[in-house]
Amino acid sequence: MANGDALTVTGTCVGGTLAITRRDSLSIVGLSMRGDLRLTAATHISFSGLTLTGSLSAADHSSLGASNTVLNGGIQIIGNSSVAFDTLTITQTYDPNSTLAGSGIVCLQGSDCRFSATTVSGTPSGDPLSPSIGIQAASASRFNFGSGRITGFDQGVHVWNHATAFFNPDCDSLVIDSNKSIGVYVRDGGTVKLEGLTPPISGSCWGIVIIANNGNYGLLAEGGGLGFLYRAQVQGHAIDGIRVQSGSVVKVRSSAIDAATGTGRSAWVKSQSHLWFDEEVYGPSASTTLAGPVCVTNNSSVDTDNSATMPTTTASCGTTEPLVFTTRPKAPL
Repeated sequence: MANGDALTVTGTCVGGTLAITRRDSLSIVGLSMRGDLRLTAATHISFSGLTLTGSLSAADHSSLGASNTVLNGGIQIIGNSSVAFDTLTITQTYDPNSTLAGSGIVCLQGSDCRFSATTVSGTPSGDPLSPSIGIQAASASRFNFGSGRITGFDQGVHVWNHATAFFNPDCDSLVIDSNKSIGVYVRDGGTVKLEGLTPPISGSCWGIVIIANNGNYGLLAEGGGLGFLYRAQVQGHAIDGIRVQSGSVVKVRSSAIDAATGTGRSAWVKSQSHLWFDEEVYGPSASTTLAGPVCVTNNSSVDTDNSATMPTTTASCGTTEPLVFTTRPKAPL
């Protein structure tokens, strides 16, 4: 096939691997296959109506665009590659022997990963030393996710090692829910922004962020992680809606944080960390509501700036809580 060719596929390809290597400008429509799809040093590749049972990977500066994709498996983007998916459904099951080990989307090594209208669902691993993760961004990658849902994993979102992840819903909301232990986990110099639509807001274009019923923590930031929430609802967690620790900073605007079911707290800030409420251009009248107190310990702080938020702080936090296990993905970082 020549560069720029288009291929329409009928029927279903069963078994094996489809490898696209060192190809430029190829369009494939209607591909349905069981097996793995691998792009290596392949640029300007596009898929429409792809149905895949297996894994999809893009490596070595590949570029891929896809629309209307159904994937029973996971996606891995590495090696300064770039992908853009519009209307994607992922169903992932845990497999300790696979490269992805139950993760839905893995974006690594300076890659640029963009997703809109995407649903990512999975299952817990059953092994606390090897958690399944819905979306993982690491090693200076850039990740963008619009409206959609991330559900069913051990951890919904994990951003670390100087990656930057933006979760910005459009008219439809973004939901991170029913993950076993953590909704959003940011650490080791990672940055995660979960920000709903700015006013004016209409009933047909609501665009908020919902982080709900994710086991112990809604948003957990540690090890210098940076977290940002705007027009977010954080609810239904056992330990803390927001936990900030080990030199991390979280900034919250116009959000609602409920009281954790097991502790009664909305947040705990500890170990030289900072929780910050700032309404920016919508202050000072706008505010965040907190149904429970904020515990502040170990040279940490809570502050408000240009905001009507009035957090109740306490230094009495309790000490019993579960350990958080983290593992590196099998793919190189």
